[in-house]
Amino acid sequence: MQAFKWVSRVAALAVRPFAVALVLTAALLNDAVMGSLAELFAKSDPELTLAATTTEVTVDSQLMRVSAVDKDYAFSMPGPDIYRFEVLKNDFGWSGDAKADNRRSELVSEGDRYFSGETLWSSFSFVVGPEHIPFDDGGNDHNTITQWHSVDTDVGRSPVFAIQLNAGDLVVTTRSDKKDSGRRSQVHYSEPRPTDGKVHNVVVSGLLGKEGHLDMWLDGTQIVNADTPIGYYNDDDGERALAYPHWGIYQDNVDDPAVLYHSNMEWGLTELSPRVQRPLEVVEPPGGWV
Repeated sequence: MQAFKWVSRVAALAVRPFAVALVLTAALLNDAVMGSLAELFAKSDPELTLAATTTEVTVDSQLMRVSAVDKDYAFSMPGPDIYRFEVLKNDFGWSGDAKADNRRSELVSEGDRYFSGETLWSSFSFVVGPEHIPFDDGGNDHNTITQWHSVDTDVGRSPVFAIQLNAGDLVVTTRSDKKDSGRRSQVHYSEPRPTDGKVHNVVVSGLLGKEGHLDMWLDGTQIVNADTPIGYYNDDDGERALAYPHWGIYQDNVDDPAVLYHSNMEWGLTELSPRVQRPLEVVEPPGGWV
C-alpha cells in the first residue's frame, strides 16, 4: 500500500466523505515565502490564485509534490491509494499557469529522472468524475490527465508523453526533437474515451530517446505499439535526462469545473507488464465518484 505523507503546516484535511485530522510537519519558512509570493501576485493580478503551501506526498515509495491551488477541493484522498483532483476557473497551480492561461491540480514526481535508452514503465487507474464538461468540449483541446514532462532548465516545453481527454476522445501523444511536417508531436491513438464514472486501467512502456518505442494498454487491451522517438534527446548533447511523470489535471483555463481520480500509480524502470491483466484493485470511495 502506498504511504501518504504531507510536508507542510499543522492543518485538517477534509477527505470526502469523511474528515481526517492530519498532523503535518511544520515548514514555516516555505509558508512564509509562498504566502508573500501569493500576496505579491494577488496585488498585481486580482484574478490570480497561487498555491500558498508546499505539500508533498509519498506514492509508490517515491516523493511527489502537489501542484494545485491552496483550496480544500483541489486535491484530496477520499480512500486508500485514491487521489482526487478538481479544478475551477483560474485555478493556477503554478505561477506560470496564469501567463499561459492554463489551470492544474497535479502530483509531480520529485524523484528519479529518466534518460535516453531507458524504458520507463507506468501503471495506474483513473476515473472521470461528474464534472466532465471540459473533456467533452470540442473547442478545448488541452486536457492532460497524465504526462511525462521534459527536464527543462530555461524554458517550459510540452510533455514528451501525454494522455489527454479531448472532445470526448482519449488521445495519446509523444514529442521529441524529430520534426514531422514541422511538428514535434505525434498522435498514436485517438478514440472515444471509455465510460465516465468507471475505473479504467492503464499500463505504459516507453523506450526514451531517438530510437524510442511506445507501448500502451487500456483495460487489458493494447492500443499503442509504435516505434517513435520520445524526448528532447538533443539537450546537452544527449546527456540530459528526458522525462519524469505527473498525474492529475492540466488543461485550458475554461469556465467549467473538472474532476478526475487517479489510483495505484506506479512508475520506474521495473517492468510492469503483469499489471496489464492483473491491475491493482480500486475500491470505490464511500461517497462514490463525486
